[in-house]
Amino acid sequence: IDFDGVHTYGEIYRQQEIEHCVYNFELADVERQRMLYDLYKAEAEACIARGLVAPAHDYVLRQSHTFNILDARGAIGVTERAKFFADMRSQARRIAELYIEQRQREEFPWLENGYRVLDIGDREAESPITQSPNHPITQSPNPSTLLLELGSEELPAADVVEGIQQMQVKLAELLAAARLDYESLHVTGTPRRLVAQVKGLAPRQRDERVERKGPPADRAFDGSGAPTKAALGFARGQGVSVEDLEIRDNYVYAVKTVAGQPALDVLPQVLTDLLESLRWAKTMRWNSTNKAYSRPLRWIVALYGEQVVPFTWGGVESGRISRGPRFRDAAAQLPPGGFTTFSISSADAYLDEIRAQGVLLERDDRRQRILEQVNEAAASVGGATPSDPDLLDEVTDLVEAPTAVLGSFEEKYLELPEPVLISVMKKHQRYFPVVRPADHASHLLPYFITIANADELAHPEVVRAGNEGVIRARYADAAYFYRQDTSKPLEAFTPRLATLTVHEKLGSMLDKVHRLEKLAPEVARLLGASQEDLAVVERAAALCKSDLVTSMVVEMTSLQGIMGEIYARESGESPAVAQAIREHYLPRFAGDA
Repeated sequence: IDFDGVHTYGEIYRQQEIEHCVYNFELADVERQRMLYDLYKAEAEACIARGLVAPAHDYVLRQSHTFNILDARGAIGVTERAKFFADMRSQARRIAELYIEQRQREEFPWLENGYRVLDIGDREAESPITQSPNHPITQSPNPSTLLLELGSEELPAADVVEGIQQMQVKLAELLAAARLDYESLHVTGTPRRLVAQVKGLAPRQRDERVERKGPPADRAFDGSGAPTKAALGFARGQGVSVEDLEIRDNYVYAVKTVAGQPALDVLPQVLTDLLESLRWAKTMRWNSTNKAYSRPLRWIVALYGEQVVPFTWGGVESGRISRGPRFRDAAAQLPPGGFTTFSISSADAYLDEIRAQGVLLERDDRRQRILEQVNEAAASVGGATPSDPDLLDEVTDLVEAPTAVLGSFEEKYLELPEPVLISVMKKHQRYFPVVRPADHASHLLPYFITIANADELAHPEVVRAGNEGVIRARYADAAYFYRQDTSKPLEAFTPRLATLTVHEKLGSMLDKVHRLEKLAPEVARLLGASQEDLAVVERAAALCKSDLVTSMVVEMTSLQGIMGEIYARESGESPAVAQAIREHYLPRFAGDA
């Protein structure tokens, strides 16, 4: 990468990177770093108390940097991690609030109207999608299709599935409550858009027969059968004549038929209620409306037949303008923040028009295409891909148009433990590994398959080279961690467990190991273990947590226990001890044992 026309980034920064790696992973003193963190935290609190935004922000950044060093040294436990994050998040939030107060006092001098509300983080507000200010409504006498497309920044993969499921259930409930009949309801989506289509939606609500219970009959009518003031008032309040009142079970009832309203008059509230009802594991608020959604909402398409269903939510007005996929934006060579748009002519034409943009809307279709392309790519190098439904589902919801790209890496990295290589591919990069076919030993081949977000790739070699560079760097890091970890026996890591806090009232991870060393043999004796098995239990208890402070597990926590087994074997421990270290974490999830 060119730096200044003369030097590369490697020439300028490589030595710095090497030295910082040595410091972060080998030299940095945990106790001193903890002291620095506490000092930075105290200084940030002092600055916040005085309303000093800039220095407070600076000290929170220093805390974050110190946290990263502690993390690299394997000195951050799970409980501590949550506490560190909570501390820094709390301070960062208070600093942000101080900054807003500071700018408000100065009446936002950088804005055209200094006193107006600042929309934080909504960069695209400068180039909003233009919709017609008035949507002329023509009531249709026939059933039509309802289309709702909620367009946003990329949703997390899990939220695509969650959003589809919620919309399927909640929209059905809202339409039923609104007395709007329909033939079918289908919801699907991609990372950029959640889409509901309601076929054969009635043009009007069903008429409703409403029955209201009134006063007792003996109070509503006198002895001669004439209506009293109670009957007259009840009838007037219900909008019926007193002659239409019915008497049942010694009570007066008003029965009337409420005529259904046109669908286009009812749907704006239905769709607004739908958006208000959606719940997400984590939400974002991106402008002054303070509406919460999984990611910032950027556009809404709402059509009933050819008519726009007009409503506004989260500062976004509904219309018929949708956005193209990211790869269309890239192909158009738009400036930063630019995006392509296209108009939806009608709800029935939507599927054809979104398909013309290259978007594969249906999840099942994307999933099947990925599976077919991955298998084809693996077969092209004489390999196969292990079945992994979770990875397949996740990748399905990361792209709008999947295209598989086969890449390779140097065979020397196959000397690393296979779980490390697979973890890097799956957990970090969402790559599909390639293994030997089932009739051979299931070992990795020096290939991987990535899924690009594009309906077709003009330059697949560029995508391949970019991903190969990424995984090469990942594997180089893993090789470095492995060399560092195997340079000493597993038991040499045990004392460093004292730097990991399990819980403030339960002590360190080393304290926990000491408790396990006392407890495990007692349980083994109760189970009638032999002396040989008892020795295995005692040794495994002493080493079972030692891999938590190794460089590899600090970097890839999902490998805890797995690396413990590998490092135990490398250290000359018995196979039984190594196996026990791995298995003491089981089951990690349903079906894991």
